[in-house]
Amino acid sequence: MNKRTLLLAIFITTTTVIGSQPSGNVSFVSPLRETPSLSASFAELRTDHFHSGLDYRTGGVQGKDVLAIDEGYVYRIAVSPTGFGKALYVRHPSGYSSVYAHLRSFRPDIEEYVRQQQYSRKSFSVSLFPQRTRFTVSRGEVIAWSGNSGGSTGPHLHFEIRDSASEDPVNPLTFGLGISDRMRPVIDRIILYPLTRGAAVNSSHGNLSLRTVPSDGSYSIAAKTVPVVYGPVGIGIKCWDTFDNSSNKCGVYTIELLADGVKIFGFRADRFSYSETRYINAHIDYAARATSGEYLHRLHIQPGDRLSMYDGHVGRGVLKFNDDAEHEIKIIVADVHNNRSWVTFRVRSVSKPPVPPAEINCSKVIPWGKAADFTADGIRIHFPAGALYDTLWFNYKTRENTQRFLSPVHMLHNETVAIHDRFRLSVRPDTIIGGLENKLCLARISSKGVVSYAGGKFAYGFVSGEMNSLGDYAVTLDTIPPSAKFSFANGANLSGRLQFTATIRDEFSGINSYEMYVDGEWILAEYDAKNNLLICRPGTSEMKPGMLHKIELRVTDNCGNSNTVTSEFRW
Repeated sequence: MNKRTLLLAIFITTTTVIGSQPSGNVSFVSPLRETPSLSASFAELRTDHFHSGLDYRTGGVQGKDVLAIDEGYVYRIAVSPTGFGKALYVRHPSGYSSVYAHLRSFRPDIEEYVRQQQYSRKSFSVSLFPQRTRFTVSRGEVIAWSGNSGGSTGPHLHFEIRDSASEDPVNPLTFGLGISDRMRPVIDRIILYPLTRGAAVNSSHGNLSLRTVPSDGSYSIAAKTVPVVYGPVGIGIKCWDTFDNSSNKCGVYTIELLADGVKIFGFRADRFSYSETRYINAHIDYAARATSGEYLHRLHIQPGDRLSMYDGHVGRGVLKFNDDAEHEIKIIVADVHNNRSWVTFRVRSVSKPPVPPAEINCSKVIPWGKAADFTADGIRIHFPAGALYDTLWFNYKTRENTQRFLSPVHMLHNETVAIHDRFRLSVRPDTIIGGLENKLCLARISSKGVVSYAGGKFAYGFVSGEMNSLGDYAVTLDTIPPSAKFSFANGANLSGRLQFTATIRDEFSGINSYEMYVDGEWILAEYDAKNNLLICRPGTSEMKPGMLHKIELRVTDNCGNSNTVTSEFRW
């Protein structure tokens, strides 16, 4: 088969999805006064999601002025111990909205409103939607101060621009925002994937990793021999981008795959919806992420992948090799500022299978796009139609219980296969201790032996729950309540302090709820979940100074185990 014939074979199935770039007529100011320095970019590859904005460095400190990028009004205020932490959402007349997250505090009038709502609802976590006339903002006005709240791993500002009509995040870098970038993306290596039982690369059914050699934006393959390919083959790439004022490895904007000069696949990070962000697990080499923690872009689309960021593809980006000829593969990677890098290499296609098809033994074939059930002794599994990205040759077995679980360890295939929609898992315990049925739950055991809480409730003889990953599971029991400890001794004099703290921790199922009372009245305590910390900053209206006060803290975990601690202090 010659070059022309290969391209005709590729073009048998053609589907095109084109990304859209925001209008260049809209301009915004930077959300920080300082020269922008980014630690993360839009659509960067993360665990189970694409990064939905930009992360601005704040010099390792909190309290930087956060500015409204344009005039508008606050339409949402959120406070949470995880995720975005303290976040402000502003609607602008341009049809876009902006989001500012991991904040330390809000503008004083917004801060007062939030505190009133927290006391009214007796909850630290709130999601508020004030009237559009209540909190208006001007372009460049200070609306908050940067922090480290929620799931943040260090002080920074998480910033987003969204399409107001859909709430879809769009790429802020396409609006300029004063970001300087003259750095080319880096192409680290290329992966060749045999995609069927009969496909092969270098006479093997395993993946082939090819290191690259750079030369001023152009890359070549370090290996001196040309890879020999047969059958349907996919390509993957490990690449990243950097900015002028940052050495962080950030996400790229576009990727193009060309075979013999014809575009076969495109990726373009202009926008996506939150409802599709989990499709990242179809887009990446999920097995590589699960085993080594590294992120690789697939340049071919799995059957169940519905991600909208694909910018045109031919035959889902799958290359079908069955001639006796060499073919040129080129991959072009670019950032928003059109800094480009590319790698070019050749593969040699063969017309006959170099090795017999791979043997596959499995417990059950589970087709993608269809609901399926699997049952065995002591276990039931229901996979909904949207659980898989591709057909799964599902393997199941059990292993000996060596960790005092209340059931055998059920090995559901392995953790290298991604799950999209959760599947329902029901496991029958071998032992049920009377009166403790509500403490039964499922445990997940990682490939490294780490045991973690997986949820689930006992009913009708089984512990059942919704799972989002394959791997090893067993039934266990959680009867240990959370720990709770105040940062001060009983009877301590805390006069003159602006705040006091308590540490709460649960070693297995995790904190479900907490309540703090002073002299019998509920008092606001901010929960910093990542540091297991409660922070109380009482005002004079909530607690009279100069008096002895009694404090009570109640903490409950996800299995219903509770702990109450009390103390006294002078304020």
